[in-house]
Amino acid sequence: MAGEEATEGAPGDVVSSRIEEVAVEPAVPETPGRTARRWLRLDARARREIIVALALLFCYGFFRQVPAWNEYSRYDLVRALVADNSTQIDRFAQNTGDKAFYDGHYYSDKAPGTALLGVPVYRLLAISSSVAGAGTPDPLTAVQALAFAESGIPTVLLVLLLLRFLRPAVGEGWATAIALGYGLGSIAFPFATMFFGHAAATFFLFASFYVLWRSREFERQGWLPALAGFLAGWAVLVDLTTFIGVAALLLYALVPSRSTAVRLRGLAWRAPALMVAGATLPAAVLLAYNWASFGGPFSLGYTNLAAGGFAQGMAQGILGVTWPRVDVLGDLLFGSRGLVHLAPWFIVAPVGLVAARKRGLRSEILVCGGIVVAFLIFNAGYYLPFGGWTPGPRFLLPALPFAAVLVALAPRAFRPLVGLLMVVAVAVFFVATVTMPNAPELYQDPLTQLWLPRLVSHDLADTIAWQRWGLHGIQPLIVLILALAIAAAALLATLRSGAVARRLTGVVATVLGLLILAFSLPFATPALALGGQSSQTPGSVAIVEVGATPDVTSAQSKLALWTQVENRGPALGSTRVVFSIVTQRGSPTWSVWYDNVSWLQGERKRIAVEWDTTGLQEGEYSLEVTVESTDLKTVYASADDASLVRVGP
Repeated sequence: MAGEEATEGAPGDVVSSRIEEVAVEPAVPETPGRTARRWLRLDARARREIIVALALLFCYGFFRQVPAWNEYSRYDLVRALVADNSTQIDRFAQNTGDKAFYDGHYYSDKAPGTALLGVPVYRLLAISSSVAGAGTPDPLTAVQALAFAESGIPTVLLVLLLLRFLRPAVGEGWATAIALGYGLGSIAFPFATMFFGHAAATFFLFASFYVLWRSREFERQGWLPALAGFLAGWAVLVDLTTFIGVAALLLYALVPSRSTAVRLRGLAWRAPALMVAGATLPAAVLLAYNWASFGGPFSLGYTNLAAGGFAQGMAQGILGVTWPRVDVLGDLLFGSRGLVHLAPWFIVAPVGLVAARKRGLRSEILVCGGIVVAFLIFNAGYYLPFGGWTPGPRFLLPALPFAAVLVALAPRAFRPLVGLLMVVAVAVFFVATVTMPNAPELYQDPLTQLWLPRLVSHDLADTIAWQRWGLHGIQPLIVLILALAIAAAALLATLRSGAVARRLTGVVATVLGLLILAFSLPFATPALALGGQSSQTPGSVAIVEVGATPDVTSAQSKLALWTQVENRGPALGSTRVVFSIVTQRGSPTWSVWYDNVSWLQGERKRIAVEWDTTGLQEGEYSLEVTVESTDLKTVYASADDASLVRVGP
């Protein structure tokens, strides 16, 4: 169908790197409503991109992960900039060990880019919370909003850029599959839900590459290389390690293209000169931040780490990087948290280098391959190659869209295998993201020891569906799967012509937009705040879900006991939440409680404890949960025999 897919050549060949004109689909009779008419005029590619963007945005904003030190360090700097007009985080530093110490004050040890981008996000969140009557945003809500704005949205934009880059070379269908594979079948998925710097830095780096590529396709480059430099500068301002990729892009800019007008000894100098000029502003911001915080433009947070924590490791070599080690490289690729182990479709990336035999995208292929290799070498020499609690080799994330390009350009014969492996990867990262993506290091294989056990026991990550609407247990997961099924149907509809298919995709886009507002947008509005309102029945507390997740690590014999509790009445003062284990005959075995647990009106909480089962007789036990007053005179809610707990094999 005209305008649906780019023409493809022989299997595995790169057709052309030049941007093709897209045939316009036949005109559609106008229907009432300006928005409807505009949607019907969009070609299939535009509608497909909108569906992809909305579906991914819904997924990325759906979760509220438990923040790690890394995220709190960035959040603390945002708060300091907003509340104190300062880079010192002394008032907030107790929530993280990821911090620097200089001249008697604490600072975030991270590059300042995420915090600078986060300032307007945090201000908007504070305004929306105030208008909705929710008060000052709590840390979990604030970190979620920052993650949505600085990780979720940039990852969506990167997926669209990847799709547009691959489209002229491999066709619409395969380009869409690879782009979705990156967005849902790699560590990009869990990191799009968390406030690390990797997602934003990866977007800026790949966007810089994309703009450079576009500039080489035009007869007149204009100022596009300066924009590429600005984006590259922001990549480093967010994550210092992306300078590896920026260096490769500078070399790429030096290589003459068909449209290069200025050459000197076979090299093109105008583009890299404009790149450097474009990077000047973000570079100046980084140097100024270092000077204001650490006394010099080249003094970094990582060179002023607080005692303990990561200071000893970062003192090795150059900022923790020494000579790369083969065993570490093997673990990064094939270990239980390795890239190929969790996302096996990336194993095809080296095969994509054969496409460099053709002239079409030769320079781009070599740049992609060089960036992937450079990040592997760097990561193999880092003292903490996986970066602590993580769903995978997170320092490789900036290289993954470039690896995805290589996979896409592999010969056509590999596509069925890649498609099958991408389905496996999507399943793996779906399970990781909906449970606990930041797996503690004690889990040798997080997939079998952490993520799957939590999924089976319905012990899922926190969501807006629970916090805003009270959907508990596995109910939020059902909403997520249904929304993705609707999006998949709309994508299939974009492959068909006609007004009916266009209207169907328009309806699905509207539904996805509403779902985003209800379940993924972390900014409170008066309308959405109604979801958190409750009755005024005194003491109306409900225990809506109880469960136990086994700890299957060889080092411990423990069970994670958890409950979801909802206050459906007015605010309550101090209460006690009691977890009790009894035998099948009703004999008490173990009990523990949280004291002084207060409840806001309509508040929902997930509360968990660990139960050490060492030395206990094997068999089944009953888990009971009670919410009572601290003086033990009033029982607000009780769940007796709420869950059977198995001890032993």
